[in-house]
Amino acid sequence: MKRILLLLLTFLTTVISQGQNIFKDDFSTYVINQELSGQGLWSNSPIAPNVGIGACLPLSGSQPCSGTKVVGQSLNYLDYGSSNSSITLAPVQDGVARAITPVVTDGNLYLGLVLNLTSAPTTAGSPVDFLRVINSDATQVTYRLLVRDAGFGYNVGIRKGASSNATVYTGDVFNYGENVLLILKYSHLGGPDDDIVSAFVNPIYGNGEPAPNITNAAGFDQSGAIDRLAFRMNFNVAASMPTGLIGLVSTSTTWEGLTFLPLGVNQFEANSVTISSILENGQLQISSKNTLNNVQMKLFSTTGALLEQKMINIPTGSSQIGLASKLSSGMYIVQLYDENGEKTSFKIISK
Repeated sequence: MKRILLLLLTFLTTVISQGQNIFKDDFSTYVINQELSGQGLWSNSPIAPNVGIGACLPLSGSQPCSGTKVVGQSLNYLDYGSSNSSITLAPVQDGVARAITPVVTDGNLYLGLVLNLTSAPTTAGSPVDFLRVINSDATQVTYRLLVRDAGFGYNVGIRKGASSNATVYTGDVFNYGENVLLILKYSHLGGPDDDIVSAFVNPIYGNGEPAPNITNAAGFDQSGAIDRLAFRMNFNVAASMPTGLIGLVSTSTTWEGLTFLPLGVNQFEANSVTISSILENGQLQISSKNTLNNVQMKLFSTTGALLEQKMINIPTGSSQIGLASKLSSGMYIVQLYDENGEKTSFKIISK
């Protein structure tokens, strides 16, 4: 029986985690000018994996219809993060989504992103939501994000639950062509219709959570198990949709956990990540104190040859990650890179 045993090291927690991040995506590792769907954990398929929201709806049979693309245009915001890549926001494109794992059933869920808009629909154009946070029932939307034109800029709007519920817009106007940090907070409360969605627009992020610009509790709580984030850009009324860029998307159970900046500690050390063995079925056995997403894994020989490389998610507890490589007897090195570029190496032996 072939096993690969860990020789070096089991990391112990030395500091308290500075925030419970669920996932962060700055799109920097994706292929520029290709569709976002199929890159990382993003998908426009409502069937497999069951996270997407379906293909776009063309204005006519001859209307071109393409997916949301990754572009090499930078976005940044002080104390929150920066990236040289973003995605396009426009009507008549495929909707694209990704899973929120673990699912969120109580407490607070924070969602951060940076917008740079070039246009927003007017009130006469009947603005529709371009972002949805959805629960485990595909027909139930927990909350929605909208924008509407305000002349020289735009207002930000939030709506809870069903399309018929009231939308609350900011009185403040935000400029076109500027990077705007938008943080949405969903708070689970005890009753059936008292959950609150809040919006913080251009906060001083490093100062901690301020009072929100707007809140909205109108409507029945369609929260359930919040399990995906969807950019709904497949609407076929162009006048109802904004245009621009989106980037630096992050979800967390805390305000502090949203940032893309280094936490000052190696996440693998702080979360006690351990690689223990390779099982007979070719699965790499990993355990972690907390969920870590968008981890780059590399497998090397001792001569430095790269044998395998892929992006993985490490859930809380024990899990198994499949390896395509067939390893002969000898020593190998597994390297893990977190989203801040922090690296941890494990030396393993194949017997």
